[in-house]
Amino acid sequence: MGGFLRGRLIDFRLASALYLVLGAVLALWPGTVGILLCRVLGGVLLLCGVVLAGGCLLRDRGLNGLRLELVFGVIAGGIGLFFLLRPWSVLSLLPTLLGLYVVVDSIAALVRSARLYRLEYRRWWVSMLLAALGVLMGGALMLRPFGAVRMLIRFMGLVFLYLGVSDLWSLYKLETLTQEARRNSPMDEDPWG
Repeated sequence: MGGFLRGRLIDFRLASALYLVLGAVLALWPGTVGILLCRVLGGVLLLCGVVLAGGCLLRDRGLNGLRLELVFGVIAGGIGLFFLLRPWSVLSLLPTLLGLYVVVDSIAALVRSARLYRLEYRRWWVSMLLAALGVLMGGALMLRPFGAVRMLIRFMGLVFLYLGVSDLWSLYKLETLTQEARRNSPMDEDPWG
């Protein structure tokens, strides 16, 4: 495999490993992690808002560009304060956003399973099934079927664990079959392209 291809494979593996870590953390400590993330993000936004608005008020008031800076500062500060004071409200939006991400990633896995099919791997359908299940799990996150945010965060953790394992498996099979196909005959189409 060329250097570029090796780099992409390492990137895919690293992303899968990060899914596993994120999934384990979310599944084991859902409430703590969710509140902590909201408060850290809220603190950062509040600090940015204070710096923007404060810097604007300390400068010359005749510049029109500074008015926009003041507006952004006030908005960022207000959002940061909301994140700090109402982290559970913020967390209720998180499943929808993460669900959308999981659906998009699983669609990419569906494309990889189609490449396995083109390489004539006889169990390509396993990868396709795993990717389709990922789409369903992401859809479930987007619809928020669970009442409690803590349960939802734990579910998101399990989804990311599943996503990491599924991606690692399909990457392994694709790499193995690509190497085998290259040994047996020259390839017209690069399955990584």
